[in-house]
Amino acid sequence: MFELTTPVAFIIFNRPDTTKEVFEKIREAKPKKLYLISDAPREGREDDVEKVNETRGYVESHIDWDCELHKNYAESNMGCKNRVYTGISWVLENEETTIILEDDVVPMPEFFRYCQEMLEHYKDNEKVMMVSGTNLLKNHKIDKQYTFSCFSSIWGWATWKRAWDKYDVDIKGWPEVHKNGTFKGVQSGLAYMFLKRNMDSVYNHVKDTWDIQWDYCRHINRGLGVVPRENMICNIGFDREDATHTSGSSDEDFSYGSINFPIDFNVEVKRDLDYDKAYIKKYYGMKKVMNFVKKKFGK
Repeated sequence: MFELTTPVAFIIFNRPDTTKEVFEKIREAKPKKLYLISDAPREGREDDVEKVNETRGYVESHIDWDCELHKNYAESNMGCKNRVYTGISWVLENEETTIILEDDVVPMPEFFRYCQEMLEHYKDNEKVMMVSGTNLLKNHKIDKQYTFSCFSSIWGWATWKRAWDKYDVDIKGWPEVHKNGTFKGVQSGLAYMFLKRNMDSVYNHVKDTWDIQWDYCRHINRGLGVVPRENMICNIGFDREDATHTSGSSDEDFSYGSINFPIDFNVEVKRDLDYDKAYIKKYYGMKKVMNFVKKKFGK
């Protein structure tokens, strides 16, 4: 019988309803170690106080298995960037690996075993920096059970301390990276345009986020992420007033796939260019460019 020995980091805040859905999957998996990361209520938001307390209380009161619990609750609101990156850093100061779930990404049960086996298999391969549970390119064929990409989602993922140690929340080296063209050797022109815009916004402290910096970290280190052939994550955070970075609706197909165990690890560790081209076409193609132009120039 599978036993989840990899520590699980659960990032929660003020959404008790979505938190309950995600936590139920964690509860079913029964991790031996659970790390809870929570931001504090925002100043002047009385509704936050009630929701944050309800969310924390629900999770703590429903841990009904033998579990080593660790809590990192902010005393004042830190914001998305600082809360998430300090939380993950805290976990990986104490652990070599972790599986990370936010409060709106619901994993299928097999996700946990998949992550644990990938973390063990690639623990000494510096090229592999993360394991993702999300694959939304349903029309792109992957022959093996998984592939390697530069574009790996943090909607349900796992990583190693050795990889996270390379993370820089302020991306201090971005001007030099942009100047010497490091990214251009990895991305297409359109993808680079959007990535540059994101990097500029983080470097200039315009965006309060942490995940763009993780993209930066992997790109400059030529790091790869494991992407499953079948999707294992459903993001329920769209089309909500309390969404942080998933505002509006989504036309993504979040249906679950399937995975068989044991995993066949006979996959060469190299970037899947066909997958990445398909990803760029979907997320950085001309349709995205036209939407960007309309938004920027109001036409």
